[in-house]
Amino acid sequence: KPFAVGVRIEHPQALINRAQYGASAGHPNLPAAYYRLAETVDERGVFSFCMCPGGWIVPAMTTSSELVVNGMSLSKRDSPFANSGLVVGVDPDDLRAAGLEGPLAGLEFQRRIEARAMELGGGSLRAPSTLARDFLAGRASEAARETSYLPGLTPTDLSLALDAGGVPIAKKLRDALRVFDGRIEGYAGGEAQLVGVETRTSSPVRIVRDPRSLESPSVSMLFPAAEGAGYAGGIVSAAMDGQRIARRIAEAFG
Repeated sequence: KPFAVGVRIEHPQALINRAQYGASAGHPNLPAAYYRLAETVDERGVFSFCMCPGGWIVPAMTTSSELVVNGMSLSKRDSPFANSGLVVGVDPDDLRAAGLEGPLAGLEFQRRIEARAMELGGGSLRAPSTLARDFLAGRASEAARETSYLPGLTPTDLSLALDAGGVPIAKKLRDALRVFDGRIEGYAGGEAQLVGVETRTSSPVRIVRDPRSLESPSVSMLFPAAEGAGYAGGIVSAAMDGQRIARRIAEAFG
């Protein structure tokens, strides 16, 4: 099924506050500002995902040989950093063009990118990073900015990870970044950096379920749900699908 992969983009929260609130930035009654961005590049969506104002970039890998990052905000949203997923849509046609076939092609595509990210990071959960200006110029970074990602960053060229799956992700991300920089002042400027990789916005596989009962047609009492089963992408949509499953179970067995 379609899904999306990309990076986390991180800025000082003060930059996002200035861009969103203007002269009112810094007012004590205003919360940490957030944003939402989307653009179509070469018939694929490029968009912000799970924007975390006053937030943290955190490790989210499930094996020791691959590296994945995600984002979160604590309730106070008082981190000095803002971060957001910045991802590119991937369709099954893209995977076939890259020579990846079968129902688990998307998982293999993710694995290749995540394994390359681990190599570029250098181990110890360090994440590869590229300054936004360097990424737009198609070059590696020699230094990283301060970050909320506690294991630390390794400056490099993130396009080496993004394109490791055989689909040209980096170019689409560059084209969208230039557009987004025109919408939010400084978005791709000297204070912005990309941290990789963000590859698990939603599952590339969908586990089949009956459209009415929401139960697996082959395993009784199994109700595939939310992100892992391919029916959600993000916290809110996963919660909504969970509610739908709970109602159906209550109707059937309550």
